[in-house]
Amino acid sequence: RQGYTERMRYPNLLDSIFNVSTAAEHAHALIWRDVHWRERQPFLRLEPVVLADASGGTSIKPSGDVMSVPVTPGAFLGLRLALDGTGNLQKFCAGYTRGDTETGQIQRVACPQGNRLESGKQCEYCAAHDEFTALHTAHLYAGTLTPGMRAYAQQPHRLYIATFPDGSSKVGTSSQHSTPRRLDEQAVATATYIAQAPDGLLIREAEDAVTRIANIPQVKQVASKYRAWTEPLPGAQLREAHQNTVERAHEALTESGLLTQLIALDESWVPSVAMNRPYAALRAQNPEPLDAFPSILKTREAGFFCTGAAGKFMTAHVGDPDAAVLINTAELANYVVEPADTLSAVTVQTSLF
Repeated sequence: RQGYTERMRYPNLLDSIFNVSTAAEHAHALIWRDVHWRERQPFLRLEPVVLADASGGTSIKPSGDVMSVPVTPGAFLGLRLALDGTGNLQKFCAGYTRGDTETGQIQRVACPQGNRLESGKQCEYCAAHDEFTALHTAHLYAGTLTPGMRAYAQQPHRLYIATFPDGSSKVGTSSQHSTPRRLDEQAVATATYIAQAPDGLLIREAEDAVTRIANIPQVKQVASKYRAWTEPLPGAQLREAHQNTVERAHEALTESGLLTQLIALDESWVPSVAMNRPYAALRAQNPEPLDAFPSILKTREAGFFCTGAAGKFMTAHVGDPDAAVLINTAELANYVVEPADTLSAVTVQTSLF
């Protein structure tokens, strides 16, 4: 159940964007791009919008200037979803990715048309120009990578097994540039790097072999991850589930014959200190549970004090630090929001242990 308390004015994380972005053509609104991780810390990626003339009046469009705001513990974050003149939510294309031939890293390019979306993440133009998509099948279809993506694929890559709080697992890959950030972004409970390859094509062969032989999937949907965090297994069962999956994956690599081309690893991923609050919910003794926060897409407004993050999920409280909630910010991706000063009133349960 969610309601709203009286309006109180707290310094708002979103306002820091407008302190920097004060051009007259900027509207007092932002596109919420995502929560991303850099140097083991969570940041909000926000893009100011600018005013644009349209038939029948003024509208908004993306500025193309994406900014990062660190999620500092204790900071207040208040927002409401911004509506257009007809009362509809506003969502804009996320752009597309391409490889950099010099650095071997992935770059995000803003949608050149600044297209508005009804659903999904990309407009047709950006989906067609996205270079990263081809990497998933490049080991099966030679010659499908752009020069930039070939540079990315030529660097060492790692294979990992990630287990989520509900005991489910997935197999995945990360480049040398995205280790450990890739796992920081995944909202995992625990993870182990099991192999390293000299390039990204061989590591994807290994990934496919683990899926084919051990039946370990490569994807876990965000909604399923979120439910896993609010309904975790006891710690002992979680560790056992992870170890069993790691062993199955090692056996699959051996059976595939690919292990002779790989460097076998048994290296644990260690959560960042910025993840301390969500991981307190997974303690074997005296767990501090997390309650699900109502969907902001449904309530249209939310305000809370940040306490940490796991992947794109943020932990927070609404006045009582012992009563923690978990917020699925992934659902806000690419929607237009504006700062709000209302603190949400949410009924939560505190630990009984």
